[in-house]
Amino acid sequence: MSPSTVRIKPLHGAPRKVWQLVHIVSAVGWLGIELCVLVLAVVGLSTDDLATRRTAYDAAVLLADVLFLPATMLMLVSGLVLGLGTRWGLLRYYWVAVKLAIGCALLVAGTATLENSVRGAAELADAGTLTEGEGISLVGMLAVVAGLTFVAAVLSVGKPWGRIPWRRDLAPQQRIQES
Repeated sequence: MSPSTVRIKPLHGAPRKVWQLVHIVSAVGWLGIELCVLVLAVVGLSTDDLATRRTAYDAAVLLADVLFLPATMLMLVSGLVLGLGTRWGLLRYYWVAVKLAIGCALLVAGTATLENSVRGAAELADAGTLTEGEGISLVGMLAVVAGLTFVAAVLSVGKPWGRIPWRRDLAPQQRIQES
């Protein structure tokens, strides 16, 4: 079966609203988790008290270990469902494609790089060997990821750039069959 013959039933009414709600809440939740971990990393970086530093990084690890993966997966899956089940599609509009790329990057960054970086900073803080550069690096990474999440939210509201041009090259009959 070719991709042009695959049909996905469009989402309408209550199911669409439920998926939109799940997507919005999970995206806001992810941003909240990210900002909390960022604030804890800043606290850990800026304090001279070793107990406060350890507590801040330990709390950041707890949040990262428990919440990064589920929040990211929920955000990405709900976005995929909305993309496939609405007129926006996954690759019909630039803003949706960019959000998809951001979601995939957050999945990789959140589950691999950030979790390991937060855990590594906590271990170094526990040992009393965390350098200022390592703390700043973690804060920078967390700030970039939070910024990407914010950009995705802005794209959802602004919907800039229009359709991806290759979609316009399709024959009108083929566009009707795909929608």
